[in-house]
Amino acid sequence: MEIMDALLWLSQNHELATNGVTSGIIPTVLIPLTAVTVGITSLAGIIAGWFGIKLRTEGPKQFLEVLLKKRILLSMIAVNLLGIGVYKSYVYVKTLPSFMITVKHYSGSEAKISGETYTESRGRSHDYNGEIVPANLNSIKLIQETKLPKGAFRSGLISGNSLFYGVDDGNIYEINKNDLSVLRKFYIGTMVTTRPVIYKNRLYSGEGNHETHHARIYSFDLKTGEFINAFKTKGHTEGQPLIGSYKGVDLLFVTAGSDGLYAVDPMTMKKIWHQNDGHLDATVTIENNFVFTGSGFEKGSSMDRSYAVAYDFATGKQIWKKELPLSNWMHPVVTNTDVCYTLGEIYFESTVGLFYCLNKLDGTPHFSIPYDAPLASKPYYIKNKMAGIEEEFVFFGDFKGQIHGVNITTKEKLWSVVTGSKDTNYALSSFDYDSKRGVLLYPSFDNGIFALEPKTGKIKSHWLPEKSEAKWKNNYASVSIIDNFFFLMDNAGNLRKFSVE
Repeated sequence: MEIMDALLWLSQNHELATNGVTSGIIPTVLIPLTAVTVGITSLAGIIAGWFGIKLRTEGPKQFLEVLLKKRILLSMIAVNLLGIGVYKSYVYVKTLPSFMITVKHYSGSEAKISGETYTESRGRSHDYNGEIVPANLNSIKLIQETKLPKGAFRSGLISGNSLFYGVDDGNIYEINKNDLSVLRKFYIGTMVTTRPVIYKNRLYSGEGNHETHHARIYSFDLKTGEFINAFKTKGHTEGQPLIGSYKGVDLLFVTAGSDGLYAVDPMTMKKIWHQNDGHLDATVTIENNFVFTGSGFEKGSSMDRSYAVAYDFATGKQIWKKELPLSNWMHPVVTNTDVCYTLGEIYFESTVGLFYCLNKLDGTPHFSIPYDAPLASKPYYIKNKMAGIEEEFVFFGDFKGQIHGVNITTKEKLWSVVTGSKDTNYALSSFDYDSKRGVLLYPSFDNGIFALEPKTGKIKSHWLPEKSEAKWKNNYASVSIIDNFFFLMDNAGNLRKFSVE
């Protein structure tokens, strides 16, 4: 009734003002109230017209009396429910992956036969087991660049003479690594956020972002370029797929956001087992019969919990499960004794990060190292063997634009280096070990590429574009290294080829 009285008072005052009865200066507090009254009067006339009602001078008062009639209330509720339903349906369809008929159609039109021999790559290498030689890189030189329609979130896969990049325009591009020309496209339709993997001459990739639901893992024939089949989840598949092996059995592991983890037969794309112990964006890490995962808070769900879990490779049976103090977004690192996680929040503001290690056999917490920014970058693990002495190191970035080194053996921070001014760092530092240059190559978010000495963090080289070259755009991907060259694609689609000396 108080609201009704207020509206009536507004309508009466509005009528007095508009009929010229009121004179003098209108107090400033009445100006916005008069505007509201005018708006209500106009709206009353419009809605009344929809129902064939003629309003008298009472205006808003009659409008409210009309609205309170049962027939009108029910009609308005129905219209609102219809509007909400239409909007929800639009969002649901918009965040679905491409229809399979569309994928098959465009895949068929893009398919090209290739005579290339492709080397198998079941997943990204996140570790190195060997000697760290003294860093001897002198310079990084850009030798070629090209532009794709959109950018890449993950690094490129090098196989044979080709680069494979999943790109935000919904395609996987096969690119000649020598001249950067596009050889073929594999159509998915939704943004391709995973790095492709190759297994038995087939190409596999996930899709989508955090809003995508019912996303798939796709399989293509590398000889013909044609789509083979797909595995559908209820979540999103932006987490990196990986094919692991144990006792002669190969399984494709698919992280599906709020739909958990799937183990899939990579040839038939049929489910072998499924577990759900939290929201999974990160790829798994496998050691023997252990499959390690780490979960994070679901977007918009502050009451979630995050967990570290170890599953049995063949059956998916839970070996152990431990709650994590913060969210995990990237693969865990397996050391001699532990499984370690880079932790931090990305969906709400936070100034806390944690490098957190548990006993890999039973999940007992072992040690942790705190940081003053969330850790959400892919970690890189090195087991260094020199003169009979073994040391373990891990390297990762934070949300303050820094990269850090940790000595696992002594359980302490080694060094921290500022690489940029922005606060988003997902990229993996790649260790250039094949050429014996002994450096970490780290592409920052907003400040070019760094070559660092692993043990000291000393910057050996820093590359930024010249004025005549494409500007450095925001970057999430890691570099891909082969021989004396490495490749990187940023968020804007600039693909660069570098040489190192």
